[in-house]
Order: sequence, then C-alpha cells, then structure tokens
Amino acid sequence: MAADEPSFRDLVFSDYARYRPGGRQSWLHVLLRIPSVPGLLASLVLRSQQCLFRAGHVTAAHSLRTLGNVLVGADFGAGMQVGRGFMLAHPVGVTIGFGLVIGDDVTFAGGVTCAARHYDAVPGREQEFATIGDGVLIGANAVLVGGVTIGRGAMVGANSVVLSDVPENAVVMGSPARRVGTREDAR
Repeated sequence: MAADEPSFRDLVFSDYARYRPGGRQSWLHVLLRIPSVPGLLASLVLRSQQCLFRAGHVTAAHSLRTLGNVLVGADFGAGMQVGRGFMLAHPVGVTIGFGLVIGDDVTFAGGVTCAARHYDAVPGREQEFATIGDGVLIGANAVLVGGVTIGRGAMVGANSVVLSDVPENAVVMGSPARRVGTREDAR
C-alpha cells in the first residue's frame, strides 16, 4: 500500500462518519450499525474488495462480488477506486464497473449503474468507465455510460442517463441528461 492510500480502517470509518456524523468511530460501533444500515454493510464489502485488489489479491477481490450481490443486492466489480466517505444510501441494485473512479464524499442512491459504453469486449478497444468528482450526488436509478466525467459537487437526477461530461456544481436530469441548474450548496 502506498503511503498516500488510506487503510481499510480509514476507509470504513470515513464511510461510517457519513452515516453517523459525529458518532464514535470504533469497530464495535460499525458492527452494531450493520444490521440496521444496509449501506454500511455494502461499504464493508466494497472496501474489503477495494483493499484486497489494491494489495494484489485479485481472485479474492473478485470473489467478494458474489457476496455483495447476496448480502445487499449490489454488484461491485473489483478494481474500482473509491475515495473516502462513500455513502450508498440504498445499495440494492447498485452496479459499478471495475474501472470506475469515485472521489471523496460521494453519495449514490439505489439502483445507480456505472457501466462501460460497450457490452462486449473488442480487441484493441479498451472499456471506459466514469470518473466521479468529490461531493457528487447520484440519484436513484441513474445510469452513467462509458468514460464520462462528473465534476466536483455535481448532482445527477433520478432516472437520468449520462452520456457526456457534467461540469462542476451542475445539476443534470433526463435521458439523455441535460443541465437544468446549479448546486449552490455544493462543496
């Protein structure tokens, strides 16, 4: 693990702080919250997968994909990079690809899908996944397609289909997603 990469503990506690702001950070408190906060359970699976993959335990990381599906109905492809303070408000139906990059303090609602642009692998054509900036909110059942960039502090409305980049602090909605406003309270 590189010196600038947060540990498993740091990542889990940063996620826990999003669910319980100001709450006491300890493993006991995390474990006591898991039965009543499915997003925190999903976070544990995702963070385990993320840290195993980062440490070179790729097979073990891929194995946790099934565990996420069974326990919380979320599909996490191994190899994504997720920053601190990730919140899965309702993890059921969330699907994120292996190449996704997510910044700090990002929130996903239920059913969010971050997918590659092409469903089938074609030799010479690399799959592209989204890059999501810090402080972004992604609404329920939104779909991010391909290598789009969601700018810092942006919000993607529920049921939106994002096919192109979203500027910082923008609010986008629709299919395809179009800018409808600006987030004044963004980070």
